[in-house]
Amino acid sequence: MSTLFSQLEDLIRSGNDNASAAAVLAQLGTPCASVAIMEDGVISSHCFSTGKDDTETIFQACSISKPTFAVALMKLIDEGKLSLDSRIGDLLPQDVLDILTRGATTARTSAIKGITISQLLSHTSGLSQGGFPGYSVLDDARIPTTREVLAGAYPVNTKDVHLQGFPGQSLSYSGGGFTVLQFIFEAITKKDLPLAMQDIVLGPLGMTRSFYNQLPPGEKNSAKAHYTGYTPCEDAQRVNPEQAAASLWTTPSDLLKLVRAVQQSLQSSDNSGFLRQETAKTMLTVVDLDIAHSWFIPGDSRTVFSHGGSNWPGFRTYVAGYANLPGGSKVEVPSNCGISIMTNSAEGDFAIWKLLQAIPYLKKWPEIPLPIGYLAIVPLGAPKEEVDGGWKRWMGNWTCGKKSWSIQADESGRPTIQYDELLPFPLVVAAMAAKGSSEVVNLVVDGLEVLIRLHDDDTVKVMNGKSSKIIKLVRA
Repeated sequence: MSTLFSQLEDLIRSGNDNASAAAVLAQLGTPCASVAIMEDGVISSHCFSTGKDDTETIFQACSISKPTFAVALMKLIDEGKLSLDSRIGDLLPQDVLDILTRGATTARTSAIKGITISQLLSHTSGLSQGGFPGYSVLDDARIPTTREVLAGAYPVNTKDVHLQGFPGQSLSYSGGGFTVLQFIFEAITKKDLPLAMQDIVLGPLGMTRSFYNQLPPGEKNSAKAHYTGYTPCEDAQRVNPEQAAASLWTTPSDLLKLVRAVQQSLQSSDNSGFLRQETAKTMLTVVDLDIAHSWFIPGDSRTVFSHGGSNWPGFRTYVAGYANLPGGSKVEVPSNCGISIMTNSAEGDFAIWKLLQAIPYLKKWPEIPLPIGYLAIVPLGAPKEEVDGGWKRWMGNWTCGKKSWSIQADESGRPTIQYDELLPFPLVVAAMAAKGSSEVVNLVVDGLEVLIRLHDDDTVKVMNGKSSKIIKLVRA
């Protein structure tokens, strides 16, 4: 095990010396967290598992299928086979266009036909259907075709994909839009999506443990879906006929090969990267809020491109890469670095976001900001780390409304916090990257999912668990 993963394991186990890191993560909600870290383009990996999973175990990538697929589309753009301004009315097979425009008024039909590739990739097309729950493979149930999914016909478990907003107006996440892109992609390549993705992206990038489609019968090393860190789902995995949107199987290491290719494309002024430099920049230019062309660019500094994923019943995933991106602040970012984490639990986000904060903390990398739609999760605590003595500036009594708080030192001089009439709780170092000069000290309430931020304007902010609710304390 590398030094970094040893440090990460020790951090996970902090305060739980009698438990393995995998057991702690299971208590947090996932029986397996497969982690890959890329530094200077070199990828290393480790799998924390209470079972037999390892770094070669494949997981459903869930919605990370979308940016992976988007890279293939951008490759077709490089080859001149379509453009971001191409309209779906000119590209879709007629029978698919008929499904989309069925029963539509003249104005609505015109709007649908005018939807562009850029709008589909940036989730600004106005098309419906954010996600897809997939289909059980138990009892030999029939899996619907992609056309049936588009039409919402039996036995489809989602409504039809239809226009519900003005194309180009605003971000509205749409897996349905990527299903439309799937038809266009297959029409241009004249191949089924799994084969075309293998030829265009997965093969050339050496993503040897990656494929689009349902799990083949001979695959012996795949993660099994769980509800929690202990309870398996009835379906070990579900099938998604919406292949572009949700059907990729892969490993964290393979996902970082994709990230590396994008980073190198951004850096290649001679266009020697996987994509042309201008194409890569366009792909990662924000279109609305924090969405670019399929990748999310969270935070004001725009130094991270990322995407998460969630497949029913029990897969949660995330991948992020650092880069100086268009429209961002020109700050120093770690070169060719990134993180990917894959879990096989419906509660996996809890572990993912603790690890996504812990790794930059250990590496002294910039934080990975939360994209729109994610609830903030309290970081891991590091009880063995010494709290910076500067915290004592905030000692004293505080208030919020009618409730009283108190920050004091215990007998050993370490910080504690008391809420109302409860006994004091220890405060420990929060394992998270610094968020800027205004956050002087970040602490976690030991044993609780509560983050305490001591600000240099002599205020205290308290963030409570998964609710992300933040309250501000003032001096009593």
